[in-house]
Amino acid sequence: MKNPYGIGERHAPTVDLREGDCPLSFTREDFIRYAGPDQIIATALMFQMLKKASAELANDGLIERNALKVQVGFPGPGVTDIIELVLRGSTRNADNITIKTEGLPEQAPEALIGRFYYEFEYEGKRIALWPVDGYFTEEFRNMVRGFQPRKGDDAEQSAYQSFKQDLIARLMATAPDDLFNVKILSQ
Repeated sequence: MKNPYGIGERHAPTVDLREGDCPLSFTREDFIRYAGPDQIIATALMFQMLKKASAELANDGLIERNALKVQVGFPGPGVTDIIELVLRGSTRNADNITIKTEGLPEQAPEALIGRFYYEFEYEGKRIALWPVDGYFTEEFRNMVRGFQPRKGDDAEQSAYQSFKQDLIARLMATAPDDLFNVKILSQ
């Protein structure tokens, strides 16, 4: 059956969900357009994380965007932008989004605020996701602290942009199953 909405017919990898009977697909490029060029690491992280959360939680197809609940351990601007774009997390579905930056599991990588730890709940199933070691390191935190947004001289900014591109390439080249630790919190 042809998609009556004409949405989601793309060739780039997508995060897929639905709103009612309308399928929705978002590319990482959509994420970048919404969050902006300074948030390219967050767009890669959230793209992969939403792919993993959907694979873990979608029992019978696509997740309904208005029913997915998220607890955010690192509420950086790029992360919250993507939650708004995909889940309408600060406008229509604000009650589905919780920010908790304290008392998070220490195995989750430290962020500038909180930790890279997220919980997703859908149709009674709740999971926790956090990146495996090696991505969000002390070097990452120092680089972000020192050079974002667009701080430093041209040479420093060039080195930072190269660092970001290398990290993004690693994040996007890793399958979501290999990128995140998963803990089932309720079935």
